[in-house]
Amino acid sequence: MSVLGVLRRKRRWINDRLTQAGQAHTFSLPNFLLHRLTLQFIAEYSSGRCLDAGSGRSPWKQELVKRGFEVISIDVEDRAGEVDIVTDIQDMPEIEDSSMGTVLCTQVLEHVPRPWEAAGEVSRVLQVGGVLIGSVPHLSMLHEEPHDYYRYTRYGLTALFEAKGLKILQMRECGGLLSFLGHTLSFILLCPFAGVPGLWQLAHGANYLFLVRALAFLDRFLGASRVFPCNYVFVAEKQSLETSPDTGVET
Repeated sequence: MSVLGVLRRKRRWINDRLTQAGQAHTFSLPNFLLHRLTLQFIAEYSSGRCLDAGSGRSPWKQELVKRGFEVISIDVEDRAGEVDIVTDIQDMPEIEDSSMGTVLCTQVLEHVPRPWEAAGEVSRVLQVGGVLIGSVPHLSMLHEEPHDYYRYTRYGLTALFEAKGLKILQMRECGGLLSFLGHTLSFILLCPFAGVPGLWQLAHGANYLFLVRALAFLDRFLGASRVFPCNYVFVAEKQSLETSPDTGVET
C-alpha cells in the first residue's frame, strides 16, 4: 500500500473515532467552521421533518434529534450503520413529494455526477416554504476518488438551485486560503499518530489548539475568503409554482 493509501486509511480511523465522540468538527479548521455555521443555519431556518441527504457517518443526527426533529438519513451506501435508506440523492423515489420541511446536504454535491438532478429531487421532496441547508467546497484537495466531480462558486450554486425553484436566502463563505492550507496541515499532523495511544491524544490536542482555534483567528483577517473561499454554506427555500425566483443573495 502506498504512503498516501496508509494515510487515508488512518484518516478513516480518525473520522470514525471523532464522529463517535461527537467531535468530527475538531479534525481541521474547515470542519470546525462548517460545523459552527451549519449549526447556526439549522437553528435559524430548520423546521418539520428533516432529510439528511448524503449523511455518511451521520455527524448531524444527534444534534437534530436533540432539537426535536424527526430525521431520515440517506446515502448511497451504509458505511457506518447509521443510514435509514440506501438511495441516491439524484433519484430517491423512496422519499415522497413535499414530505420534508428541511433537507440537510453538507459536503455532498461535489461527489454527485449530476447535481442538477439532485437539486431537482431536493426541490421535489421539500414542502413549499421548506429549506435546503447545504455546504459545498470551493477549495479542496481531491478526496473520495474517483467520485470527486465538482467545485462550486456562489454564482454556480445560485444558478443550479434557482433553476429548480429553490431561492437562495443566504450564502456565506466559510473559511479562506489559510483554512484550506490548515486542513492539509491537520491531515499531515494527525494521520501518522492515529491509533497510537498517548501520542494520538497529544497530536489531537495540539492540532485543535494551534491549527483550529488559533488559525481561525488568522484566517478571519488574512484568509481572503471572498476571493479564496474554502467552502460555502447556504440556505435555499422552496418556492411556490407561482413565484418567480430572483437572484438576490444575502452575504
